Amino acid sequence: MTLEEFRIDLLETVRARAESNQDFNRAGFVDEVGDRLSDAEEFADFEPCRFEGTSGKKKLKIDGYAFDEADNSLALLVADFSNDDFVPSFNTSDTVKAFGMLRAFVEEALQGKLTDGSIEESHPAHGLASDLMAWHPKITKYRFYLASDGILKTKAKDWPEENISGTPTELHIWDIVRFHTAHLSATGRDELIVDFAEFGGNGLPCLAAASSDGDYQAYLCMIPGLTLAGIYDRYGSRLLEGNVRSFLSTKGKVNAKIQLTIKNQPEMFFAFNNGIAATAEDIVMEQTALGMRIVSATNLQIVNGGQTTASLAMAGRGTSGKKDGADLSQVMVQMKLSVLPPDKAGELIPEIARYANSQNKVSDADFFANHPYHIRLEEFSRRIFATPAGGAQHGTHWFYERARGQYANEQTKLTPAQKRQFELQNPKSQLLTKTDIAKLENTWRGMPNKVSMGAQKNFMLFADLIAKCWNEDEKQFNEDYFRNLAALAILFRRTELLVKQQAWYQGGYRANIVTYSLAKLHDMIAEQALGKQMDLRGIWDKQSVSNAVVDQIAMIAKRVFEMLTDPERPKDNVTEWAKMQACWDQIKSSKIALSSAMLTSLQDLRTVSNAAKIAKEVQKTDNGIATQIAVISIPGSQWGKLRVWANEQKLLTPIQSDLLQLASKIPVKMPTEKQCAQIWQIHEKLVEEGYVKQA
Repeated sequence: MTLEEFRIDLLETVRARAESNQDFNRAGFVDEVGDRLSDAEEFADFEPCRFEGTSGKKKLKIDGYAFDEADNSLALLVADFSNDDFVPSFNTSDTVKAFGMLRAFVEEALQGKLTDGSIEESHPAHGLASDLMAWHPKITKYRFYLASDGILKTKAKDWPEENISGTPTELHIWDIVRFHTAHLSATGRDELIVDFAEFGGNGLPCLAAASSDGDYQAYLCMIPGLTLAGIYDRYGSRLLEGNVRSFLSTKGKVNAKIQLTIKNQPEMFFAFNNGIAATAEDIVMEQTALGMRIVSATNLQIVNGGQTTASLAMAGRGTSGKKDGADLSQVMVQMKLSVLPPDKAGELIPEIARYANSQNKVSDADFFANHPYHIRLEEFSRRIFATPAGGAQHGTHWFYERARGQYANEQTKLTPAQKRQFELQNPKSQLLTKTDIAKLENTWRGMPNKVSMGAQKNFMLFADLIAKCWNEDEKQFNEDYFRNLAALAILFRRTELLVKQQAWYQGGYRANIVTYSLAKLHDMIAEQALGKQMDLRGIWDKQSVSNAVVDQIAMIAKRVFEMLTDPERPKDNVTEWAKMQACWDQIKSSKIALSSAMLTSLQDLRTVSNAAKIAKEVQKTDNGIATQIAVISIPGSQWGKLRVWANEQKLLTPIQSDLLQLASKIPVKMPTEKQCAQIWQIHEKLVEEGYVKQA
């Protein structure tokens, strides 16, 4: 995809997003680049916060922010959106002006000038200004971002570091060229090159450990504690693989035992600590008199040892954060470095992270992208058609994007005519992502406060929950389940539009209002309509929400807004208040009656229960067929080799050995459905034990 094609596609996405949200194109651009910078792992959980105004003679402007709990940095975004069909350009003076307005917002907030009544208390900017004063002592770094649909005339994409009230401040420029480059990269991230020599010494001493036909090289390295802490101080959580980053954000950055070792026995750190595991897409090496050294690494990511890294950086900073902390000069850390080609990195890094963390508290749920749950939803989304809606003459899919970029990737090799057909059948307005599903599920399960914590934290919780439910009974995740998810998406998106249209809506906290309103609706039905539930199948069949439901949600949403923005709320920032269990408890206990029209629209639970039983039986049959196909598709000779290997390893019982012998006779003799299920279980177990398919 050329730069011009990419920009046209971005503008179309922005305009469609703005239209579906009944918002301005600029707001659609801010939401879109916020998502893209989150995908590129520049942001943790992005919060739109659109404000433009003055304070004295200073012009202030901000479009959003993201506080990263993994490294206590705060990213702040200002957008420059032209919406022109031709590609505009901007220069150094434009950039200085934009960053100046963003800096002015932060400085005025820190001085208390934005919380003195100059900004309406219900506006998100007031809440952010309040939080900036509270957060400032613990913020390690401000990261300013300018996002534009134009081209920067100068080559520098990151500018020299500045300082705000004693806190380092980075300046990052993301123009359309940089967004395009990230889009084309295999991992979707901006290139990060770590030059180890910049942090002292002349590279990292290493030993080659393994290689695999050019696809994989492994090295054992020694990295000084000062170097590792310095790298983390500079690059922050961008160094951390996504799941490790999420784990640190939720489980805590600093390990007390690591801190004690650094303080009391730094020379023993190498002996007491397990070290870190990392990946890179490329390295530069030099031969010295003392052996091989790694000079630099491209797209370095830590996949295990996030706490070790963060603890070293924290100890080095000290309590004041001004580098008055522990002496790290005697600390040495072992590092296992895996070098992967860019085209394999996106696939292999999560797997390496999973195995590297198999002995600690990072659960399988954290590495959830390849879980069978996602694979099944993806398969449903490609074959289940929704009823034609809005006068259309054809059915459509609710396209589930299990991996980032699937929707775009599936169109790359299509002709223009095929692409138009694909978009008709898979409209972008019906795209579902993993974080969308997590938001829908946790809202309907009565956890709007968790949803309000942000996409990544909410997804972590959701992944853990679904993994447990899958283990208990995977048949519940059937075609009806997928249709209900799509119905919830329709309900959710209709509520987003509804809130936007209300006279009381002032332009902030819509995400919080929506999740709380729908969670409250679900709770009201459970409390006031025993034996009934929302008719999600009806929403799916019509691909729309009835007037009775819309009117009920409008009533709930108004009350939710009033409670979220209540002047007597215990937390100034509404966004932070919405994350608290106390907020949900308060809204949950508020008295709102279901209308008679709403009660009439509900579905009898017995009908739903019978349909669920049938759906489970259908899924059971589908599972059996899929397993038979999987077993029969493997040649008998391969089953024979598997049996020989397993017997040599003494991993089979006599019955299991007989079953594999039967499989080795495929296609002359075919196992039954029950035998196929047993054979496949044996196959999965032996693969886990280390069996590799033989030629």
